[in-house]
Amino acid sequence: MKLEVIFLVNDKLEDYFFQKNVVVVDLLRATSTIITALANGAKSIIPTSSVEEAVKIAKNLEKSTFLLCGEKNTKIIEGFDLGNSPLDFTEERVKDKKIILATTNGTKVFSLLKHSQNVLVYSSLNLIAVSQKMAELGDEWIIICSGRNGFYDESDSIAAGLLISKIKKSGENIQLNDAGRTSLILYEKFKDDLRGFLKSTDHGKILIDNGFNADIDFISEIDKFNINAAYANNNIGLI
Repeated sequence: MKLEVIFLVNDKLEDYFFQKNVVVVDLLRATSTIITALANGAKSIIPTSSVEEAVKIAKNLEKSTFLLCGEKNTKIIEGFDLGNSPLDFTEERVKDKKIILATTNGTKVFSLLKHSQNVLVYSSLNLIAVSQKMAELGDEWIIICSGRNGFYDESDSIAAGLLISKIKKSGENIQLNDAGRTSLILYEKFKDDLRGFLKSTDHGKILIDNGFNADIDFISEIDKFNINAAYANNNIGLI
């Protein structure tokens, strides 16, 4: 399997993703929140590139059918129902609801993938399911690390390394680009204390400073959910 990791994404890469198989990770926290919401019964996720887009979509839906969710620099957006903490997306809150989601980093990536072939949503929380689905759907994949405010994010890189390691252990013969090798090396060095590593990253420290230490503890629970989610037609749903 050929795996290409991309650390930084911008609008110029949209054509590059045309008809490609793509995995998206924003470990802290968007893709972890998406997986948790769907596992807890949310009907679908509508990822948006901005607060304004999220509000516009919400205006066209029946209020009882959706939750307007999102964060800006870790904090819930004023007037929204929920922020971006996976711990808030309980079954009681999200079951049978559409989730309109706007986040600082992760949800913006999906706008570049409208013409990709397959787009899977990945977190440490659904590691095995994603690795198996990748093997089922194709032998060439791009793993997009969403980053943080346009910069490299170690939490996404180690998540990519975790996924690569799992695929490698399954017996797949893998080919990696430089970013893929770097991610695998990072994971192999810190695999025995993923929770501690995530808390030591720039992103992790920001979350802790803003009261989200428990989010990192939760996200560090590898393979909590045996589900796969895919993006198509501006919606993310279970497959």
